[in-house]
Amino acid sequence: MASPHEIVLLYLDEHGPVPQTELVHYLGRDRSTVTVTLQAMERADLVTRTSSPTDKRATTVVLTDHGRETVPRARAAWAELERRTTSPLSADQQNALLEAMTLIRDALNQT
Repeated sequence: MASPHEIVLLYLDEHGPVPQTELVHYLGRDRSTVTVTLQAMERADLVTRTSSPTDKRATTVVLTDHGRETVPRARAAWAELERRTTSPLSADQQNALLEAMTLIRDALNQT
């Protein structure tokens, strides 16, 4: 599974059904790139996209049952990546890295 797919799975697991525009903003990619990602995820039966019940111009993205079953594997893959990338760091260095990354994320979300 490609990383964007995992990121979408984890985001939907945490936030529930969301407008596609929210995923575009969260992923920081253009709309057409996110659409291609979601189309691939639909073909893999990980998500469905439907018209929003409150705004017919908007599309809502929802995890399928298969998508929900895939979430634990995605979460485990990200945990292993985190373990591998931070294991050489001391606890203080890990905390400093987390603080710095949080600041960067927050600054990017303000744009």
